[in-house]
Amino acid sequence: MSSLRLLGTLLSLLGLLGASPAMTFAAPSAGSANAANSASAAPAAASAAPLPVSKRSFSFPALDGRPQMRLVPTDGPPAIGFGLRADEKPVKAVFRIRNTFSPALIPEQSHIRVLLNQEVIGIVQMSRQTAGKQTSKEFELDPALLRHYNNLTLEFVGHYTNECEDPLHSNLWTDIAKGSEVELTVRRVQIEDDLALLPEPFFDKQELVRFRLPYVFAAKPSYATLKAAGITASWFGKLAGWRNSRFPAHLDALPAGHAVVFATNDERPAFLAAEPPFSGPSLRVMTNPADGISKLLVITGADARDLAVAARSLVLGNAALSGKRADIRDSTIAARRKPYDAPNWVRVDRPMKFGELIESPQQLQVYGHVPEPVKVSLRIPPDLFTWRSRGVPVDLKFRYTPPVRTIDSMLGMSINGELVQSVNLRSSGQGGESARVILPLLDAGLLGDSRELLIPAFKLGSRNELQYAFNFSYHSAGNCRDTQIENIRAMIDSDSRIDFSGYPHYAEMPHLGYFSTAGYPFTKYADLSETVVVMPEAVSASDIEVMLSLMGRMGESTGHPATHVQVTGPKDEAQFANRDLLVIGAERQQAFLGKWRSRVPAVISGPQQKVLRSENTLSWFSGLIDNAVKDRSAAANQKHLRGDGPLAAMLGFESPYTAGRSVVAVTSAETGDIAQALDTLENEQIVKTLHGSVVLMHGGVVESLFAGKTYAVGKLPVWTAIWFPLSDQPVLLAIMSVIAVLVFAFALWRTLRAVAARRLRETGE
Repeated sequence: MSSLRLLGTLLSLLGLLGASPAMTFAAPSAGSANAANSASAAPAAASAAPLPVSKRSFSFPALDGRPQMRLVPTDGPPAIGFGLRADEKPVKAVFRIRNTFSPALIPEQSHIRVLLNQEVIGIVQMSRQTAGKQTSKEFELDPALLRHYNNLTLEFVGHYTNECEDPLHSNLWTDIAKGSEVELTVRRVQIEDDLALLPEPFFDKQELVRFRLPYVFAAKPSYATLKAAGITASWFGKLAGWRNSRFPAHLDALPAGHAVVFATNDERPAFLAAEPPFSGPSLRVMTNPADGISKLLVITGADARDLAVAARSLVLGNAALSGKRADIRDSTIAARRKPYDAPNWVRVDRPMKFGELIESPQQLQVYGHVPEPVKVSLRIPPDLFTWRSRGVPVDLKFRYTPPVRTIDSMLGMSINGELVQSVNLRSSGQGGESARVILPLLDAGLLGDSRELLIPAFKLGSRNELQYAFNFSYHSAGNCRDTQIENIRAMIDSDSRIDFSGYPHYAEMPHLGYFSTAGYPFTKYADLSETVVVMPEAVSASDIEVMLSLMGRMGESTGHPATHVQVTGPKDEAQFANRDLLVIGAERQQAFLGKWRSRVPAVISGPQQKVLRSENTLSWFSGLIDNAVKDRSAAANQKHLRGDGPLAAMLGFESPYTAGRSVVAVTSAETGDIAQALDTLENEQIVKTLHGSVVLMHGGVVESLFAGKTYAVGKLPVWTAIWFPLSDQPVLLAIMSVIAVLVFAFALWRTLRAVAARRLRETGE
């Protein structure tokens, strides 16, 4: 052994000295040597290959949509929050800051402290040469200091005089400009094949960009397989939240990166062809052979029904998941959800505490004399009927540092950026009876109280945001006197309540704005138990991507996975009764739409492309006297030809199978055009403008139109049901009032005449 070790050492030295490659050991067998070399070469090459490196950047949230933000010493320091995925390691981190100091500051005493996770990592010093000018500076961040989640904060220290300084003087400021950011360079790392890590690495909440997760199927996935995929997509969409989830579909092809795979004994992607037969529902994590580092979440079963069992166990947490593989032995189907009980929506059966509407109590706390507003999000069922309501009651409780000067200290309450009411802050440090307010609703009634006109009105949408802005004044004792600046803190109490109970559910349909913002009417049931998704017979990858991405949006809206959704084809009409239908596919693929031609509000393919005339309640009469209805009908009675560019559309209309049920069709002129619908739905500014029954998307232009027949869903109290349809028809109401007066006068005249006749008979005259 020692001789062999000595010989090996000698050969190594010769190799280092440039010995000839021909100087090798002779293998006992050429075949076995080649096999050994090839077996060892693969792992050696894999270990030698560098792991992927990527870059991404994070900026201050306050700079979103603004060119700069202003720092003053008395307000809380702004922060950049950024994180690292579980499957990556930081290689390099750089903080770039672009700022402008007030020219009135004293350079030697003014600076910005840069802190990473509460540790000072550098100072941005002011100089006389750069006063009033924008400068930039870079800081190298030590990767060893980075955690799974990090906070980089800026603390501004400024002085403009050595004597008699006012801490809130207008000279004390510095502006942070757009382009100030943290840039991370990260390297992918191998992680274990362990189900206990789920939802990582497929979804990592520290990743603050659009969520994108590919799905892999066999060449021709069945509708039952797509149902299981839709369940998991809605779960991932729920987790992704505001990130806008997208699920590209791959048929019998394996992409690089993390992905979700569905396979049964009859439906297998090619890379799983050698797998033994599946005996039941199971979940597995494995390394992606397409890149050797990413992970695959493989959902398998003997048939597609097993896939649904495995998918439900995954999203509902019914299985104790750990290790590389978990076989699902026992799985119970969860009970169906009740209407309007989506976890992300406000409760409509009782008042809700603010603590139920936030993720962390820190969201309700602020610091500084003019801090950023406290924000509380409200998701309201789109069909909540608030007509002629005096408003939504809010019992607001708040606490704050008692200000020295109360006369100018106020709390402003707004919703969706519109002021509702302002409350004076008292020296006690707590809000009193004046904090009980009413959020006014836009009242379209003819008999509304005129006093409501003094309160700014707003229209509640599906997604709303309450803002509470504290503004504290301070006491200045005058020149060359000490000025006491309080350490101001304020908070909205989590026991504050808002009450949406008592309102009926009613909506005039179709309204694609409801579908775009909240997934309504399908999300009325959070588990989509009253929804049937109708896919084409020949399903394409783009059709599946649209279907999965819409399921992800609905999961994000409700906060619950679509565990009871049904997926079928156009021939299975037995499932269409008493259900809301979500139809996906190019119009020529969904031939059964032709049978509904009288109801479909637009035809976007073939020689008869057109948009139908709008028909609403009382249109036969009100159209004669109401110019608004005429204009609306005329706008919809136009043709939109496809031309040479791609054309996609969303269409809404009443189900031909059940009155009061809805159909939303996401369609296109050609199969490849349908993905435009997803691009449109990811644009928040466009989504806010969508309405009506037809949304056309072509060449980057999005048009919303009223077309076809309208219908109503929900139920109103009797008197409301009578007056509401007439509320926007003043001329009709006037005519009806005149008729009513004439009828009453005629009845009174007949009564008086009868009384007079009876008296004449009694007196014999």
